[in-house]
Amino acid sequence: MSTIVNVLRGEAGSTRVTPNGVVGAVYSGHGIEAVWVSKRGEQVDPGWFVPDTVDLILLREGHLRVEFEAAELDDRVLEPGDLLVLPPGQRCRAYCWPRDVDQAARFLAVYPTEGASPGHTAGT
Repeated sequence: MSTIVNVLRGEAGSTRVTPNGVVGAVYSGHGIEAVWVSKRGEQVDPGWFVPDTVDLILLREGHLRVEFEAAELDDRVLEPGDLLVLPPGQRCRAYCWPRDVDQAARFLAVYPTEGASPGHTAGT
């Protein structure tokens, strides 16, 4: 059966609050998972997010600063409509930018679940 979920309205099968943002589960099955993430006012994670698989991150609202651990990669500020293809093992962290805005950075993250660690959640 087909399902329609409006991520712009924050619809999700379930949501959870993490130290790095709110995560809404949109879909999980057939080797793929999709979640939306909302970041606003969260602390910048002192550690690095390291995806086990490729992550596709589509920013839909606000601005998201993505910092990379690798010195040869420039940090980026994503704007609505930007799609970041994050390869496996690319260490990064992401947070709402600029830090003092009221508008949240909201994005959709899609990634394969086969081969991923349990609890893998893009960008959190």
